[in-house]
Amino acid sequence: MRYHTRWAARCHDIEVHREGVSHGSDDRRRDLGGGSIDELLDRAVAAINRGDRATATVLTAQVLEADGANAEAEDLLAVPDHPGEIRRLTILFADLVDSTSLSTRVEPETYRLVVGRYREQVVRIVERFGGHVCSTKGDGLLAVFGHPIAHEDDARRAVAAGLDITGGVARISEAARRRFGFDIAVRVGVHRGPVYLDTEQDDVYGLAANLAARVSGLAPPDSVVVSDAVAPLITRFFQMESRPPAAVKGVEKPVAYYRVTAERPEPIKLTRGPLVGRDEEVALLRENWACAQAGSLSMGMVFRGEAGIGKSRLAAAAVEVAERSGAVVLELAGSEFHADVGLYAVRVLIERRCGIERLSAPTERIRLLGNEINARGLDPATVLPLLAPVLGIAPQHGYQPVPAEGAKLQELIDAAVHQYLKACLGEEAALVVAEDLHWVDSASLAALGGLLRANPGSYLVVMTGRPDGWTGEDWPVTTFDLAPLTDAQTDELVDRLEPGASAAQKAAIRQRCDGIPFYVEQVVAGLTETGVPETLYEPLFARLRASANAIPVLEAAAVIGRHIDRGLLCSVVDLSVEELDDVIEELEGALVLERWGSDGWRFRHELLREVAAELAPESVRRGLHAKVADALSGDADWRLVAGHFERAERFREAASAYQRASNDARRRGALAEARTHLTQALGQLDRATPGPERDRQEMAARLRRGVLISVAEGYQSRAAAGDFERCLQLGGTDLGDDELFATLTALGNYCLARADLGRAAEVVKSLRAGLAKRQWFRPAVDMLVGLLACLRGEFELGCSSLEAATVGVAAGHHDVVAVWRFVPNEPVTSAHIHLALVALVRGDLRGAERELSVSADRAERLRFPQGPYMHAWELFVATWLRIEAGQLARAATLAAELRGVAEWHGFDIWRQRAAFLEAAVGGLAALDTEDVDTAKAMAHTATATTLLDELRTLEANMYSTFYDAVLGRLLIAVDQSEQAHARLSAGLALAEDTEMHFYDSELLRLRAQTHTDHTAIQADLHAARELARCQGAPLFELRAALDDFVSRGESARAALVAAVDRIPAESAMPDVARARATLTLSNTSDG
Repeated sequence: MRYHTRWAARCHDIEVHREGVSHGSDDRRRDLGGGSIDELLDRAVAAINRGDRATATVLTAQVLEADGANAEAEDLLAVPDHPGEIRRLTILFADLVDSTSLSTRVEPETYRLVVGRYREQVVRIVERFGGHVCSTKGDGLLAVFGHPIAHEDDARRAVAAGLDITGGVARISEAARRRFGFDIAVRVGVHRGPVYLDTEQDDVYGLAANLAARVSGLAPPDSVVVSDAVAPLITRFFQMESRPPAAVKGVEKPVAYYRVTAERPEPIKLTRGPLVGRDEEVALLRENWACAQAGSLSMGMVFRGEAGIGKSRLAAAAVEVAERSGAVVLELAGSEFHADVGLYAVRVLIERRCGIERLSAPTERIRLLGNEINARGLDPATVLPLLAPVLGIAPQHGYQPVPAEGAKLQELIDAAVHQYLKACLGEEAALVVAEDLHWVDSASLAALGGLLRANPGSYLVVMTGRPDGWTGEDWPVTTFDLAPLTDAQTDELVDRLEPGASAAQKAAIRQRCDGIPFYVEQVVAGLTETGVPETLYEPLFARLRASANAIPVLEAAAVIGRHIDRGLLCSVVDLSVEELDDVIEELEGALVLERWGSDGWRFRHELLREVAAELAPESVRRGLHAKVADALSGDADWRLVAGHFERAERFREAASAYQRASNDARRRGALAEARTHLTQALGQLDRATPGPERDRQEMAARLRRGVLISVAEGYQSRAAAGDFERCLQLGGTDLGDDELFATLTALGNYCLARADLGRAAEVVKSLRAGLAKRQWFRPAVDMLVGLLACLRGEFELGCSSLEAATVGVAAGHHDVVAVWRFVPNEPVTSAHIHLALVALVRGDLRGAERELSVSADRAERLRFPQGPYMHAWELFVATWLRIEAGQLARAATLAAELRGVAEWHGFDIWRQRAAFLEAAVGGLAALDTEDVDTAKAMAHTATATTLLDELRTLEANMYSTFYDAVLGRLLIAVDQSEQAHARLSAGLALAEDTEMHFYDSELLRLRAQTHTDHTAIQADLHAARELARCQGAPLFELRAALDDFVSRGESARAALVAAVDRIPAESAMPDVARARATLTLSNTSDG
């Protein structure tokens, strides 16, 4: 409703006289029959705004009858029916202390600057809390809360804004003191009442506005005070101290007020039923249990249905049957907060059986886990290292990790979990109850599936969940899709819950509950307290309102989850232990919570948790999540901690917790899960406040994610490169920064793996520039320089750089490890491996073997993943060496060993390379016998071709021209010269594109064998020989010269002799022996 603007002026000028009116909160809240004074005034304002002046007059008359001098009521009666609005708003007034005096002591420009900062700060804070600044005249600012947008907690918002204003002004004061030599302070007052709201002029008038300004004058500097009209509305959220009533201008009697000292850390907040309508299900339960006792049970049971349909009640019935027999009962349960955490349901089961509590120290967890494993008759040496990662216990707390990664490690852990579950169940009849499987992770579901398939006939497995497709297709189970109760069954349930329920009450329950047993239970539970409710939620709310403390407990419990640890709940709610126990007892009696374990509770149903979760406003919920996250930060369940920090919008802490969850997942071999958690960490950092520390945290997460990708896919992966590139953007140009140096190191390895040698050279150049501040890292850079040179075919430079990398390096130097930890290889071991390749191209077989022996020894001493990864690399080059030496049987053995290492540790890229080598060696071996098996050779050649194409698709291009050469040899040998020519030419094209020329000479030599034109043959052989000589690859030079001698005869002798002379005299390479024999035979023939 709008009013005449002259009323605005009148309200603005009015002086407040409230003769005979007490401003204590008791009088304002006194019930007058139709409500308290405040309630009557609120209703009067609402009546005026909807145009109902008659009702407003009656209500204000009631107020004046009790409080004859109530100025607010008199103002309402005097309101004319003209444009404008009357609103009951919460008003904040902020006023600078001694601003007039300050303005006389400082320069006007300085005063304007400081006061301007103060105004900006106030406006920004008010708007952040949903308020609106109406007036910024002078040094006082008036803000309203409830207009133009109304909130359910405007009084709370205003006081919170006031506290933030005092803090913000204190910071401005500190800056002013440093810069100008003076301080400023602010007083903030908050009042609530009806005002005239001039929407056109964006201003408010009336008693409430004046009183807000008067109340602010009562505040000590840099503090907030509230009137007695506000105090009852905010006492749940803020700590206050009552002040002696004080006189203010315009009010005849002293005004009661309160000083707000701080926001409260936590706001002060406000048996199973009968089994009905499930005869068929219960009968089969009993029948199946009898079969389990006889050892002849082959089927499990699944109860599916919507929330509240009675799944948990049937599970409880199964437990009752088993417990009457004294049987073992294992209970697993899904968790909404852990649906994507591998084996979480199993983890909870193990911890409960071990007696591990939330605050148990890691060493104590290990001890208790060991005791449990012993008690189950299992071998701790083999089982504990596999179960400890399931519990999130790191190896440093007392066990040696299993040397496996990825899928292999997960397979071992799954087997250990299955072994443990069977040991728990024993050989007699036993029951497994698994509830809420729609929230159970896939690994736990797989464990259940394993129990079902391996059931010796004595296990009854009962599972419940919502109909979300979580059951395995091959599970041997009988499934019940539970339906709602019929009307008759609903009446029966009501009669058993409340025998005195009337026919009308039953009809209402049938209409509103739709046959959902849980709904019926909850509605009937509230009948004696509030009557029949309109919805399911009202009985719960009615019971909660019976105790103010029940609300904060339920809000906190809902944030924690369905299962509630007592210690955690105590740390979150702002209640004493005795008060909490009283509330818990009340909630147990109200059938909201039930006992769970020795020192915890759970919501009787997930729906109850969902209802409780809706009680808290979003800001309160964020605060609760923050408290839970802080309380859990000493726990090992980092995925849960991360989720709470995320909901609390503490983004950097959430990211840190996700990173630790990733570490836990990796220890369980769940690489995909580990990567997911790092991706979640990066998502949180996207929402975090920009800054150097945030950027450093993102770099760490991306580098670690790049490692996980590299271990599985090879560090040629584009996904890994994207992370490394982003790290370069974040790192800037400060080469003194270890994180940036680590990024460049990872990116350099990535470029080399993809054979992007031009980009690799740029990265290596940058790394060399950064050595001024870290000479200790020179050997690692020398290795990269050497590897780059070797791939380019610059073997002399490569050899000198690689040898430099191996000189004077202390194995495991901590600084090298810190920077190199983001790639799965190790620089010195890699240097020895590539020195073996240099020795090979020089024809020095024994030298190559020595270098590989050194690399194998070093790899054996390295930890996972570098140790096994470098072992795989060493086996790869050893296989290559044996192929070059014609030792195909040994090559086949080494390739098979490489495949075994790759599969055991989950190294997909090495598994693919091993598969190619096995196919290639198989093809060569089929041709290297007296009885040549061409068909077998062709089959191997086809397999090798497919595998090489797959490697190319992955862009794993390092060494790929060697693969082209081996495949070209096979294709030539099986008379597929055209295909061989195409393959070898493609290899040369790749070499040209990537600058990877280390094997060009061999590609040219082999391609010569595909030509029919003599000129083309001579051209390729000449080019091969000259290139090898220039590169310092005498073995390749000798091979080209020998082929040329066979082709041209004596005219090519000089070149062959020169090539043989450049090979070490003691060379054991068969090519050297063949060349010498050919020359000797030629000399004999000439003689």
